[in-house]
Amino acid sequence: MKKIGIFYFSGTGNTEIVARLLTKAYRRRQIEVACIRMEAVVNQQTPLVLDDFDLIGVGHPVLGFGASGIAERFVKMLPAGSGKTAFVFKTASSPHYVNHGASDVIIRAMAKKGYQVFHNSIIAMPCNFFVKYDDRLNKQLYQAAVKKVEVIAAQTAAGQANKLKFNPLLRGFLRLVYYGEEHFGARFFAQGLHTTAACNHCKKCVRDCPTRNISESAGQICFGSDCIWCMRCVYACPNQAIQAKNLAGCVLHPYTGGFNIEAILNDPQIDENFVTASSKGYYKHLINYFREDSSIK
Repeated sequence: MKKIGIFYFSGTGNTEIVARLLTKAYRRRQIEVACIRMEAVVNQQTPLVLDDFDLIGVGHPVLGFGASGIAERFVKMLPAGSGKTAFVFKTASSPHYVNHGASDVIIRAMAKKGYQVFHNSIIAMPCNFFVKYDDRLNKQLYQAAVKKVEVIAAQTAAGQANKLKFNPLLRGFLRLVYYGEEHFGARFFAQGLHTTAACNHCKKCVRDCPTRNISESAGQICFGSDCIWCMRCVYACPNQAIQAKNLAGCVLHPYTGGFNIEAILNDPQIDENFVTASSKGYYKHLINYFREDSSIK
């Protein structure tokens, strides 16, 4: 294999972490890699040229059981695949099977265009929505992701297939949930976004919004209705000056995953032994996930 093209969308940094880990894993195998943000292609900042790639990787977060509007817009822009092989990876706060079908729409769209998607995977990362994970769990998830990325890189480089189990009866219902969240929930959330006195008008949110939903007018930061609820503007603001009025409970204070994960990775006081073989309740479902890479015994 000569070259791999990884195209990814990342709202708050979790998928970007995985994309970069994959890039390093391929390069250790002496494979050339280009790692490109989907939004740069969707917003026509970067040309979409696939001819040089032997393998295409598509990565996205799970947003409302779906792949996000950015990922779907990107796939619509893809040229005919003519049998080109591809793989898909997704990040979610849980590897639960209800998240397995989040890539279904884009995989089927790619297949219609002639791409052979032979590998589909999911990696659990820190939750950035409503539920704040303990920093020990965030660190544990990252350490597991490092190991799982090595497996993904080895399998995809060798052309080894991987499928995720998904109940097709859930497809229609989860698609409806996704549509409602991104088209109605996100719009309602965006209507309540506002900046506080801490805003210094650096315009980072304006530059970084993947859907170009944020602008500045008459000295005010304005939020439109083309929001996909990715939470990037809220968590990436250097002054934490963007606050939510509507559905404020979805915002975590502070969010220590994604863009901010380095702080806990470099803190020796935080161990990565939150989920153990004896864990109960919600976190019990993560036991087998961690056992797959021997994170727990």
